[in-house]
Amino acid sequence: MNKLLINFGFLLMLGGFNGCSSISGGTSENLGGTHFYTLSSMPPSSASVSNKISIGIGPVEIPRLLNRPQIVSRKNNTEIIISEKHQWGGSFKEELIRAITDNISTLLKTEKIEQYPWKSSFKPDYQIIIDVDGLDGTLDKSVTYNARWRLLKNDKELLVKRALIEVPVKGPGYNIYVKAQSEAVTRFSRDIVEQIKKQN
Repeated sequence: MNKLLINFGFLLMLGGFNGCSSISGGTSENLGGTHFYTLSSMPPSSASVSNKISIGIGPVEIPRLLNRPQIVSRKNNTEIIISEKHQWGGSFKEELIRAITDNISTLLKTEKIEQYPWKSSFKPDYQIIIDVDGLDGTLDKSVTYNARWRLLKNDKELLVKRALIEVPVKGPGYNIYVKAQSEAVTRFSRDIVEQIKKQN
């Protein structure tokens, strides 16, 4: 009888632990699991696609420091943080190119946009070559997007520009940090589109 009571008490205690786990969420976040993120792009326009302009995105080069699954931030000017528990859902380079491509497609209202390398049959009116030096910052202050880019029309170079865009991080946590990175990419995309429009 005593043995039966002991077993019953153990089961009640185990159930209590499970109940506490459920109340606290019981998610991978609470248990210290890895979180995955993606760069967001501008929402697509409800207006119909009307522009027949064709755009080629790339080649795009990024530093090896950023070309990794882990999200990179800075502790100070010389020390970096590579987070094992906060990572990109896919390749960071692919995330960046996709966000730029989607943004420019939305802003120019064109679907005739391809990423490098494109098929030989695709002849873009404009080509954007991007060399990214940095897209990082401090988790509690700001994100800086630093890149050089070139605009070509029919294989002729029209301009070479440097982008240096700083976006404040408006809150704690990696989710807000990634939102600031996305905003920096959006502003960069707007700058590119503004220059393309000046050519027409």
